[in-house]
Amino acid sequence: MTSGTTLRDDQMRLGLWMFLGTVTMLFSAFASAYIVRRSGSDWQPVALPSLLWANTAVLVLSSAALEAAQRLGLRGKWDAAIAGCGAAVAGGLVFLGGQWAAWRRLTEAGVYLPTSPHSSFFFMLTGAHAVHILAALVVLMWGLAMTQRARTDPARWPARMELCRTFWHYLGGVWIFLFALLSLY
Repeated sequence: MTSGTTLRDDQMRLGLWMFLGTVTMLFSAFASAYIVRRSGSDWQPVALPSLLWANTAVLVLSSAALEAAQRLGLRGKWDAAIAGCGAAVAGGLVFLGGQWAAWRRLTEAGVYLPTSPHSSFFFMLTGAHAVHILAALVVLMWGLAMTQRARTDPARWPARMELCRTFWHYLGGVWIFLFALLSLY
């Protein structure tokens, strides 16, 4: 155990890293299948909605808000830290709403899951990522609740916030990888 953490904190950290290893393997397998399948003669690229750029910016800003919350909490500025955590949660919800809007734009353009191999991968990859974002939002809401309680019990807050930050930033990195894969390759 490190200074300021409990055995439970260390167990949660280990569990998170084991989970992230599993998620890494999942998205690695999807990316490998995408790259192999892309070489098929029936591959036809789908024009992705430009809204995905704004979604990416929202996710980056959400991560920045979570970083600000961490720094503010470490300085004992709890109201601002709570606002930062709330902004991170709001950013995650806006990101999901933006993903939904991007899917709607594709379907309005006649692009569905079975339209082409590229569209199938787009919907599968972004859908799998959205499910993980939902899980991370639950963790962020737990982090928000922990931040609200940290005023009176700040001892375990840094270790718990680290879990939230790790999960959220990891999924931000996964999104950037997926977006690059889907739009550039």
